Amino acid sequence: MKDFADRLATGAFLALGAVSRVLPWRARQRFGGLIGTVLKGLSSSRKEVTRSNIALGLPGFDEAARQAVLNESYENLGIVLAELLAIPSIDRQELDRMVEIRGLEPISERCRNGQPTILLTAHYGNWEYGAMAAGIKLNAPVNIVYHPQSNAMADRILNGYRMKFGNVLIPMGRAARAMVRLLTEGSVIGIIVDQHGVPEKDPWITFMGRPTPTYEAPASLALRFGAPIFYSCCERRDDGTYLVDFIEVPMADLQNDRAGVLELTRRHVELLEQTIRRRPGLWSWQHRRWRGQPPSGATVVAD
Repeated sequence: MKDFADRLATGAFLALGAVSRVLPWRARQRFGGLIGTVLKGLSSSRKEVTRSNIALGLPGFDEAARQAVLNESYENLGIVLAELLAIPSIDRQELDRMVEIRGLEPISERCRNGQPTILLTAHYGNWEYGAMAAGIKLNAPVNIVYHPQSNAMADRILNGYRMKFGNVLIPMGRAARAMVRLLTEGSVIGIIVDQHGVPEKDPWITFMGRPTPTYEAPASLALRFGAPIFYSCCERRDDGTYLVDFIEVPMADLQNDRAGVLELTRRHVELLEQTIRRRPGLWSWQHRRWRGQPPSGATVVAD
């Protein structure tokens, strides 16, 4: 039964991609918005998770404002999907025109000198295009840690699109050794940091006002290898183009110890929260980001 469902979903992706690829750029984004509206209606349980997350993360918003965030979040997901599915028809020059990147020079210099660098982002705006554009402009692959999807057929197709311009994908289950090797070699790694950490292992960092298990690996690796962290998100502008603005997360004052790891993690989480609060509808509220309470003995880091 799952195999049939996976084939059906993959066929739907391919059909949507066939339409998306022939549409002009702005029409493609409108098409993506329609896809998002359909996605919103397909799963009432996921929509309720989204609604609950928005209420938890934005308690000061009234019902109308929360609904607006929910609608924009689903529309953004649809746009991301439509634009990713259009990648076979997009070349480097077109993607370069669509995505402006600021703050890239220190990263480029490290690439030229063979020095390790860690890029952090989130499921915000079009994170797919942000990663591709960064690799193009750096003229070096970004080695991206990703979580494989349960639909292996669709995963293979979408991953092929993600790697079209030279980026490399590292499945999360094999990421630990790979990241150590890549940083030792002086490469660039990319990590999406708004995913649910391991409650019993990772620290609980205050995020959007709530204790949240957060992967400590980026901070731990940064301090261990002396690899600076650059944070950015790929924000859609009013004209439909995107802006990626890399910000170096300060760490020169931190030691490579537990306290340093916790503080560096808190700092990059704070940057993400600032991004989301600026325009919450571009974040993917659909993930189960807040689950349960810190277990006994967990490390909790307040604001």
